[in-house]
Amino acid sequence: MTKVERVPTWSRFKKLLVELHPDEIYFAQGLAPLAKPPVELRLTFTAGGIQYIFIDTPEESILRRTKILVRIDKYKNPQIEEEDIKKFIRTELKRDDIRIRSFELMGGY
Repeated sequence: MTKVERVPTWSRFKKLLVELHPDEIYFAQGLAPLAKPPVELRLTFTAGGIQYIFIDTPEESILRRTKILVRIDKYKNPQIEEEDIKKFIRTELKRDDIRIRSFELMGGY
């Protein structure tokens, strides 16, 4: 059985990513009704039987912890661009070899 650990800060999550060096990381966007705009970014990876989860929510048009831009689409829905997420992760980790996959496309969240 996999243990789940929620990581509250980006710096701690990044440290785990560097130390555990996973081959892949997953991301998903979800509704965060109390956030403004009401969207959240969830990052997750598994290592050593533990699933690590990091959640970031916006303040106005920027995610609080990662500082990734939240855009508003033509239907006035908040969204976080996949390319912005991938660029952020690769830049922060200084890794081009990590696979960054949408958890939403895998049927998750």
